[in-house]
Amino acid sequence: MRILVIDDNKDILDLTSEWIRAAGHDVIVADSAKGGLTHLKDSGIDVLLTDILMPDMDGIEIIKGLRKSHPDLWIVAISGGGNKLSANAALSMSQAFGADRTLYKPFRQKELLAAIQRE
Repeated sequence: MRILVIDDNKDILDLTSEWIRAAGHDVIVADSAKGGLTHLKDSGIDVLLTDILMPDMDGIEIIKGLRKSHPDLWIVAISGGGNKLSANAALSMSQAFGADRTLYKPFRQKELLAAIQRE
């Protein structure tokens, strides 16, 4: 599988990409929502793992847009919450707008690998 990970936190990008590669998948990383959307235009992406709270565009906007343009894309939303929105609220909203799975930060490798699988 080809998996796109979008997160503004470099540590999350590094760790998740390491775990995903170790499981035998191809990974593309983007440190911003706009950068991630550029990769989606190239397509070939099977799974999107996106943070919800990011400075340039939030993950909710990404999910809403992709449900129209890429309705079959498997989307996993991740969040640890922030000053203005709790992780629970962010992930509940992401599900309401079409995320297939959600993960609370911090998550474990086993949880991540289970979430990216279509089941």
